[in-house]
Amino acid sequence: MNPDTYCVILAGGVGNRFWPLSSKKHPKQFSDVFQTGKSFLRQTYERANRLFDREHIFVMTGCEYEEIARNQLPELPAGNLLLEPLRRNTAACVAYSASKIYAINPRAVLVTIPSDHYITREEAYLKDLETGIRFVREQGKLLTVGIVPTRPETQYGYIQARSSKDEDKIRPVKTFTEKPDRTLAAKFIESGDFFWNAGIFIWQARDILAELKKYLYDLYLLFETDSRLNTPGEQEFINSIYGQCPHLSIDFGIMEKSSNVYVLKGEFGWSDVGTWHTFHLLREKDGESNSVNSPNILLKESRNCIVHLPENKKAILQGVEDLIIVEHGEYLMICHRKDEEQVKHFENQFRHLS
Repeated sequence: MNPDTYCVILAGGVGNRFWPLSSKKHPKQFSDVFQTGKSFLRQTYERANRLFDREHIFVMTGCEYEEIARNQLPELPAGNLLLEPLRRNTAACVAYSASKIYAINPRAVLVTIPSDHYITREEAYLKDLETGIRFVREQGKLLTVGIVPTRPETQYGYIQARSSKDEDKIRPVKTFTEKPDRTLAAKFIESGDFFWNAGIFIWQARDILAELKKYLYDLYLLFETDSRLNTPGEQEFINSIYGQCPHLSIDFGIMEKSSNVYVLKGEFGWSDVGTWHTFHLLREKDGESNSVNSPNILLKESRNCIVHLPENKKAILQGVEDLIIVEHGEYLMICHRKDEEQVKHFENQFRHLS
């Protein structure tokens, strides 16, 4: 393992489109969604630990999730859990982690990855990360990972690569597009120049800090002025400045503006499992396209349903179609699949009732 490579795992999201399995109290990165015996965060950490020493793995999450993160990653060094007092999206995450690690090692190469994604081909994934690390160390560019799309998905962002040889693993980026409609997404796929945006970034710490200084100077300055990073006063320092950080993604703040952005073609089997729709695509289904998580669930003359219930719960569905039925904790959700976009609002609606 190269002493100059570091991994930053982002574990601060709420995942409200996957409610009630993912909630503000217990987001999906801390859940064992596929009943493997390990949470998404645990799987992500173990995967990263194959490339990075544990001292070089940092996990960033909200202060309210400190206990659960430490319980799931007991071997993570105490100082490698970075706690955000507020949610400020990925630009602040990148500014914090890059500033901290650069101060530790000015030669650092950072791999920043989400904590809650599903990877089916782990060896290919790790090989792609190694390819990306070599590229940014040699070229000094900002690199993002794009996934070859398999369908006109409207819930993902897209990255357009500039014309190059089809066999090129890494190509310069032309444009970023957020969640197109189905017609536009189909055109993207037909062109062959577009990739799904996986939210995976690889860069040298000094290079991303230079771009932050250029495009998000006020954010950059927050972490440079009277910095107490890597001191006993770090958390107090972060708590004092985080409210001034803009609520901004790194894609919008830097990647869409910089002329130094490249995309690596990732082919390792990927999903963000961000919605019940994407969850359904990954699950084994019966002949009527129903997916269930337990043999105690019986479906009669029913099709295209998603059913996820506690293992001890017995249920029967008769003559229904296109439903999402999920029970988790104190909540039972029954939602038509055409209304899935409403799921992200349900938890707050319950809060207003209490």
